[in-house]
Amino acid sequence: MKQINNSSKQAIFFIAALCSGQVMSLPVEVKNNIITISPNVLLLNGPKSKEGVYKLIVTESDSTISFSSLIKTFNVVMSKEKDSYELKCTSYSISNVKNACVATISDKGLYYLKIEKNNDSTLLVNTVNEYKKNMFSSFSNTGFCYKEAVQSNTDISDLKGRFNRYNWLQTIQSVYQKRWKSGVVLVKAQANDPYFSQFVNKNSFNKMAESLMVAIHEETHMYDLDSNRTDWEQKLTAFVNQYWQPKVPIHGGFPRNEIIPLLESNVTKPWDDIYLRDSTQGSYLMQGVLSELNAGLTGLIGVAVVGEYVDGYEASNAMDSAAAYMYHLQLYLRQAKKAHVSYYNQLKSEKLFKDFILIQWLRLHYYIDIAKEFTKLGTDYQEILELLYRPNNVKAIEEVTGHSILLTGNKHCLPDDEPFEPPF
Repeated sequence: MKQINNSSKQAIFFIAALCSGQVMSLPVEVKNNIITISPNVLLLNGPKSKEGVYKLIVTESDSTISFSSLIKTFNVVMSKEKDSYELKCTSYSISNVKNACVATISDKGLYYLKIEKNNDSTLLVNTVNEYKKNMFSSFSNTGFCYKEAVQSNTDISDLKGRFNRYNWLQTIQSVYQKRWKSGVVLVKAQANDPYFSQFVNKNSFNKMAESLMVAIHEETHMYDLDSNRTDWEQKLTAFVNQYWQPKVPIHGGFPRNEIIPLLESNVTKPWDDIYLRDSTQGSYLMQGVLSELNAGLTGLIGVAVVGEYVDGYEASNAMDSAAAYMYHLQLYLRQAKKAHVSYYNQLKSEKLFKDFILIQWLRLHYYIDIAKEFTKLGTDYQEILELLYRPNNVKAIEEVTGHSILLTGNKHCLPDDEPFEPPF
């Protein structure tokens, strides 16, 4: 990776990123220094504060990361947590003029990084955000990818023109017939639910579209938790798509409020307060965790396929909610492994459960790729996603599913060396 001379005695911090199979150098200004990092990490974004904290994705477990510079002495500190820098390497001489430090990272995921010189943190200047699109561009070599019959660009202006408060159900079915085939199956299955109408705003087509996040979320609950389908706390039926509505073995579990001590940020507080700290909701077991995740996912895609018509803020947490529910699942799996070993091993022995968790992870990222085009469908979802990518949380998904997951590129896909036969 080349360095750039700078007559103003400022330098460039190069982060090399794998983009579409090629290495790309991304400049971030650093006062008076040049630090070069090896190309097996990914910069999520520039530092947001004067503390000069970078967020890096280490894409593979057991990675060796090197930092080199002309600076005589510098330290690199990295952390799995934002404020506890437990990983450190100190530079040593590798030539008459060049110094380096090398760190071995055992667990892949998101890390926080600082560069220190003379025991003082070097202040890093924010970089432009234009490169972010390239950071998450498609990788050509992938294995199984989660996809559905979604045509979110199909013209539905005719349906908007014919909409009135009395044909709301027919309109929703027609919209989904054109744009999201799985939605048609779900809506038809729930057409006779007397509560369906209460979830839909019938004042205009745009308001109807905006209300679909809540409406589809709630109707997914109604479908999944129907006593004719679900064996309470033992086998959860989940509407995943038009082809797959598995009855997933969950074997009870433990109250989900046990995961409160594992929470790592206030960004999920709205969901933590409702689903964990509330005395009733907090007592729910694995069924509560998975049913909320499944409803959050279908609610997300249910509104994302009409995202261009959402002009209010009733669906502004669509992506946030789906990501927060996935985060709760990750913490639940971590707590199960730590404090409920026999239960955890029972779950890991169920192939259907493992496949279901994997599909939900891939499905989340597939839906977010569709929804992120619409700014009114998310508020803090990117910050919540960062929690999902912390090493301990990545490990929770990989250990229970038995599959490696991608943290860059097409995250709705598996790596090309991960064989997987979808159960639908």
